[in-house]
Formats: sequence, structure tokens, C-alpha cells
Amino acid sequence: MSFTTRFAGLMLAAGIGAAMIAPAEARDIKIGHFGNPGTPFNEGVDYFAKQVEELSGGKIKVTNFPSGQLGNEAQQIGALQGGLQEMLITSSTNLIKYNELFQVIDLPFAFPDDAATDKVLLGDVGKEMLDGLEGSGMKGLTYIDNGFRDLSNSKKPIESLADFQGLSFRVIGAPVFINTFKALGTNPVPMPFTEVYTALETGTVDGQDNPLLTVRDANFYEVQKYLTASKHAYSALVMLVSQPYWNSLSDEDKAIIQKAADNTAIENRRIMRDAVAKARTFLETEGKMTVSDFTPEARAEIVAAVAPVTEALLTDKTRPVYAEMEKVLSAQ
Repeated sequence: MSFTTRFAGLMLAAGIGAAMIAPAEARDIKIGHFGNPGTPFNEGVDYFAKQVEELSGGKIKVTNFPSGQLGNEAQQIGALQGGLQEMLITSSTNLIKYNELFQVIDLPFAFPDDAATDKVLLGDVGKEMLDGLEGSGMKGLTYIDNGFRDLSNSKKPIESLADFQGLSFRVIGAPVFINTFKALGTNPVPMPFTEVYTALETGTVDGQDNPLLTVRDANFYEVQKYLTASKHAYSALVMLVSQPYWNSLSDEDKAIIQKAADNTAIENRRIMRDAVAKARTFLETEGKMTVSDFTPEARAEIVAAVAPVTEALLTDKTRPVYAEMEKVLSAQ
């Protein structure tokens, strides 16, 4: 055998051996969301990235793209469906057109507290809603906590249904919010978020509804005196993965990403709820706001007042899921 032939054979053998011992190709994941850097929410996304890298032994790496860097909601959803972007965290409200079941999360006063949201969304009912995304080009991995929306105003404490009468509130321009605030006896005024501070400062509207972190970070306490921890609407987010990308993964990699998502759902709740508690303390002390909570009796009266809004939004498809949710929440 000639030297050339023997050398070629050795190189071929070496190449085969190298291929057999080479580590699996690392997969890069781009995850987009709309939280800002430095916020508790973004801290939770960074936690997810670390979890994936640790659980995969460095094989899978996640790059965090906050503040809508990868596009708006519609653009990023389209990128997921087309397999051009791997992951996205977005509001469940943005997914109703792909899965009607998510509508039940937005119903007014659907959840009384944080524990109730966990009981529903991290249980069988939440999984049923995630599974309803099948065929959309997206897979739902878990729910990410974004807290409750609460109320502030410049006129008076709101502690009962009667206290709402005659007040004007800036609201998101969606029927569920407009109709809820009408049912409470207020004048709802839809407007972009960027205009809210000025509208509150000038008295164009008396109040607004947002999570406590937003009330603090947007400095609404400078132009609002009264805060009510109403918990009238829950802001759920869904951690999504592109279905084409998911289909390309091994069972092992799928298990890693799902485990990281499950761990993140728990850690995100710890981070966010600690931040909300600190925001409330800030608003009460440094923000000089008067803070009120509904008594169980007051809340029951208010929930009864908005019941027609809930009834009008329920459909033949969502009603059974809403009934399941109510059954879960009523169980001891």
C-alpha cells in the first residue's frame, strides 16, 4: 500500500473519530419581550436564559431581547410562526385571536389574589388554555406573572361601589376595560399610555388603572393622591416557543427548555411579587399616597356590578373553561 493511500486512510479514520466525539451543535435561542432592562420582569427573563444554559450544559444558549427590540407583538408572533424567531413572551390578550380560551383571563375581577392566579394558570385549566394554541404555529410553555392592575385617582378614596360614581378613568381602548368601567359607574376615557401622566396632571381624567410598579415608575404618584389595590384585572403573559423550532428539537432538548420555563414561572413570581410589595411601600411612604383595599363585602358588591360584562364576553367555547376556573377557585 502506498504512503498516499495509507495517509488518506488515516485521515479518513481520524475524521470519523472526530465526528463521533464532537459535542452536539449548540443551539441559539432568541427570546423577545417588551419589558425594559433593569426591571424585575427582565430579571426573570435573564433567569430563564441561565436555567437553559445550566440544564443543557452550555449546549443551548438564550439571548434576551427586551423592549421590543425584535419588533412589535404582531411582528414577533409572525416570526415565531415562520420559524424565524425561537421564543417570545407576550400578553395573553394578544393571543386571543389564535385561541379564544385566553379571553377568560381578561374577565373583570376574575382572580381575587396572586394565589388564585397560580392555582388556575399553573394547573390543569392553564394547561388546557396553552394546549389550545395547537395549530397556531406557536406552543405555549408556561405563564409569566405581570401582576394585577390597580386604581389611582386624585379625588377620593375608593372603598366601595358607590365611590366610583362620577369619576373619569383613563383606560385601555379594549371593550372589556371600557365596559367594566362603565358598569362601575365611571366615565372611561381610552387614550395612549404616553398621554396618561399629562391627562392626570391637567385633570383631563381623574384616575387611571395600572400595576403598582407602573404607578411608581411612571411617577403617577406625583399627580395622584389615592390608590386602591383593586386587583380588578390580571395581566398574564405567555412564554411561547416557535412550533417549527420546537419540532426540530430532540426530546431531551424539549425537556430542558420546558423545565427551564417551569422553573422560571416560579422564580418570576417570587421576583415580581417582592417588587410589587416594595412598590406599594414606596407609594405609601415616599409617594405619600393614601392606599385602600376592598373589604370582602365591598368586593362582592363590585363583582356583582360587573357580572353583566363577564356574561357578555363568555361564548359557547369559553364558558366551560370559565366554569372550570370557577370550580378550581371555589375548592378549598
